[in-house]
Amino acid sequence: MRGTAVGDVQVQECYEFFCEKERTGESFTLADLATAVGWKPKTVSTYPSKKWDKILKKLPDGRFNVVGVLEMSADQFARMHSQANRLSSDPLKPELPVEVERFVVKARQAAMLALDIYNRPATLFKTEGFVVMMIIAWTSLLHAIFERRGTQCFYTEPDGSPQMVDGDEKAWELARCIKEFYPGITDGVTKNLEFMIGLRNKIEHRFAPAIDPGVVGCCQAMLLNFDDLLSREFGAYYAIRESLAVPLQTAHMRDASAQSALKRFQGEHYEDLKEYVESFYGSLTDEVFQDERFSFRVYLIPKIANHRQSSDAAFEFVKVDRNNPEDMDQLRKIALIRDRHVPVANPGKLRPGAVVREVASRLGKTFNMHTHRQAWSFYKVHKPGLSAEGCNVKYCQFDDAHQDYVFTTDWVEFLVKKLADGAEYARVTAVKFR
Repeated sequence: MRGTAVGDVQVQECYEFFCEKERTGESFTLADLATAVGWKPKTVSTYPSKKWDKILKKLPDGRFNVVGVLEMSADQFARMHSQANRLSSDPLKPELPVEVERFVVKARQAAMLALDIYNRPATLFKTEGFVVMMIIAWTSLLHAIFERRGTQCFYTEPDGSPQMVDGDEKAWELARCIKEFYPGITDGVTKNLEFMIGLRNKIEHRFAPAIDPGVVGCCQAMLLNFDDLLSREFGAYYAIRESLAVPLQTAHMRDASAQSALKRFQGEHYEDLKEYVESFYGSLTDEVFQDERFSFRVYLIPKIANHRQSSDAAFEFVKVDRNNPEDMDQLRKIALIRDRHVPVANPGKLRPGAVVREVASRLGKTFNMHTHRQAWSFYKVHKPGLSAEGCNVKYCQFDDAHQDYVFTTDWVEFLVKKLADGAEYARVTAVKFR
């Protein structure tokens, strides 16, 4: 059998090992085979059922006998071994080792399921279901890359043996995979994944569909980033972009009172998630926050057809290169058109995230979204929940259109002055929430 690749040499040695065992009638263990050939025990453990089910016979004691290899040439054995690597007979599919292909297929299927969950009109559990499945998709994709590189993506004990959980080796979770695959990198992709992992952890014990509009851009970016890496690493065959479509929208007809009722029903679950989202957004640099790989934001503008007989697409996505002055000039024109037709609401008012950034930068002490929540509760600036009743309008106003609160610059000055006193800061940060 010709070929100089390490895998070819090992397949040749495996063939010779099998021939010898069939000639002598001697049984063997998978550990014997791994040692003789130079494969890792974990790699060999998948072969009896996936590659050699027609030539190996498992004995009651767990050992194996070989039957039928002597009737094959070395080339025939190699072809049988290689064909078993393919999970389908599609000639367009890239040839991948079976362990790698399993991870890739799992990753793609998980992403498709996430997309299906999100785009179902009757599903309230959109963001929650999408994030959970996309975490699985990203984890499987990075495991596929590590497997192809020969990187062991499993935790080990101090003596080098694998950590075990319920009888299986403990694999790296997504957070660890990100550290290994993107070492020291902070950009839109890594921050998007960090944000979505935190969101997944929050939603496991909460039900708050009203959070969907605030994170839809991050969901879209997470999917696009995944598809970009998938196709870049394993080819366009596996890309899911051809399956993506713009879902039909009725957002402009949504009843504001129904949305408000939904938020009130979700109560503290919504408030907790909203606090997490705004706190994370507030911690980002402007560069990352504006990066479309962190959150994919678009304008939906009615498109005028040129001709009645035209079959032009109703939606047109234009990719903007922020380093291209012409692209940015076109984007500014869209923004300017929007500004001329939409009046500014709440001029001079600040969202909670902006309050946090301003106070934290001037105070010199820890001040985050949780601290801000403690502050408005301690000073009775507004009541819990979503209502204009009880608002101290000098510091806070209720935005009925967006069903949230905005704050004044007087509130920022008040906080900076009050919390500069150590005793006062301690009293405010001692406030407890259920």
